[in-house]
Amino acid sequence: MALENDKLTNRRNFLKGSFAVAFGLNFPESINTMFPGEKVSSPSEAGKGGGVPKRRLGKTEGMVSMLCVGGYHIGRMKDEHYAVRMIHAALDEGVNFFDSAWSYNDGDSEIRLGKALKDRRDSAFIMTKTRARDRVTASKELHESLRRLQTDCLDLWQFHDLQTMEDVESIFNKGGAIEAAINAKKEGKIRHVGFTGHRNPETLVNVIQKYHHLLETVQMPVNLVDPHYLSFIQRVIPEAVKYDIGILAMKTTANGVLLEDKVATIKECLYYAWSQSISTVVSGMDSIEQLKENVSYAQQFEKLSGKDQSMLLARTEPFCGIETEFYKHPSQKWRIYPAKPRY
Repeated sequence: MALENDKLTNRRNFLKGSFAVAFGLNFPESINTMFPGEKVSSPSEAGKGGGVPKRRLGKTEGMVSMLCVGGYHIGRMKDEHYAVRMIHAALDEGVNFFDSAWSYNDGDSEIRLGKALKDRRDSAFIMTKTRARDRVTASKELHESLRRLQTDCLDLWQFHDLQTMEDVESIFNKGGAIEAAINAKKEGKIRHVGFTGHRNPETLVNVIQKYHHLLETVQMPVNLVDPHYLSFIQRVIPEAVKYDIGILAMKTTANGVLLEDKVATIKECLYYAWSQSISTVVSGMDSIEQLKENVSYAQQFEKLSGKDQSMLLARTEPFCGIETEFYKHPSQKWRIYPAKPRY
């Protein structure tokens, strides 16, 4: 992939150093090693204009499109009919993975997905998330999510935004939300269980090490500034790969900062993420045009070489830190959201 330097400008007095630094970074090839035995649909089957290639979602054994439609953006669109059209367009383009959360847009994200997918349920892999930490509240949210999504079974249900070990132990201790997930699995209401986090990678590492036998997926930041600051790529991905946990990449543009500040292009952001050991990129898209652009990149995707990755990381190093990735924090006690959801 040709690096697109001519399209980029710097928000801080040019780079700290030159591109010669790139060849001194020596990021290992293992940073983008695929899952052991990972299945990936070939270009002849899915890419090059024939749909979006699919990847194995870890030990779930599901094959999901390498592009996932982000649910928050679906819920914030002013025109519900347009949102439904966009979901249908994604299906027509070969995207089968759809994201949402109980807390998104006061329920509009799940409601719109439900309306769009009710007649095409067999073509979709539906994921939603719960912020609840206890069994009773989690069961309540799951019931409401199923109603909004107009389905009797979720493909994936994730514990949303684990920030501290207090969050984690609340979920996995007696009476925690994990009990709701285990019961829902037995009842056929969910197929797979996972978790998400974007605050501190050590929390996610601890979750995987302690509870990998109960979890099948993890959703986390994967982007061009992540390796430089509180890195999920360097700390969490190796642990997830070890236990064959499917990895969902989010915040691939650092919540849009990398694009707004012209640090990188959308193509570079997506290609870098797809070159890591991930199953899919959860992408927030605001229009059918954006969807089609991202689909075209998925169809044309070729894994970046170690050299190209190092050059991109050299460029982005001056932009790392909490100013860019404001959703991260080194403290194990500091939290963004209240411990318990408010109803």
